[in-house]
Amino acid sequence: MSKRRASSKTGSLKKRGKVEDVDQTAGNEVKTLVEKVARELHKNADHKKSQPMKKYLRDKFEFLGLSSPVRRSVCKELLKEKLNSGDTRDFVRLLWTKPEREFQYFAIDYLEKHLESSKDFEENIQCMKDLITNKSWWDTVDALASKMVGQLVKQHRDLGKVIMEEWINHENMWLRRTAILHQLSYKEETDEEMLFRFCNLRAAEEEFFIRKAIGWALRQYARTSGSKVKKYLLKHKGELSGLSFKEASKHLHL
Repeated sequence: MSKRRASSKTGSLKKRGKVEDVDQTAGNEVKTLVEKVARELHKNADHKKSQPMKKYLRDKFEFLGLSSPVRRSVCKELLKEKLNSGDTRDFVRLLWTKPEREFQYFAIDYLEKHLESSKDFEENIQCMKDLITNKSWWDTVDALASKMVGQLVKQHRDLGKVIMEEWINHENMWLRRTAILHQLSYKEETDEEMLFRFCNLRAAEEEFFIRKAIGWALRQYARTSGSKVKKYLLKHKGELSGLSFKEASKHLHL
């Protein structure tokens, strides 16, 4: 699969605090906050619920058995803790190294409140890439794609477009899925040309998660511009997979 090279502006992304070595680079404040999160999550663990949760994600991850409402409730005060931009990235990367999935879910909750999309684009997008490509599955990737990556790209359109053009051709399937899904919440601000072109680029893929993403992205944009999506689907029906077409046309009565 071909790869695009990022421009010089994005080609020198800083490597500070990558997932695999963040334990050596994170400061004491970050590590202390991780320890506080760990205490709350473990204290409220419900092991009767952990096995069904693990099974739901095909036994790919361990769970403590905390539902989303419970997790957010017991960690409510910790979500208010404020870190600077660099420490925020170290914090979520360190949470990503923990075996139980609730740590990754808390990291996403934290990013929703504290990711500063208006600055540090290169460092932030590299952090998102690290999270997307580690412990990858739809439950974390889709939240990072539609919320965090989408927010970053919207704030930095020129640089963001360069990265999305790279990711749509990336060898990592989850980055390709992210490129397709990052505009899910854009509505009228959707870059229509990019959306349709990205769907065309990946239309022939046999990967389920790519086919599903194409259908989802088109179906979501159809809520804003149903006529444009309908026209696209009729024109490209022969190129799209049955799954992509079915998902995209759910509410269009084709």
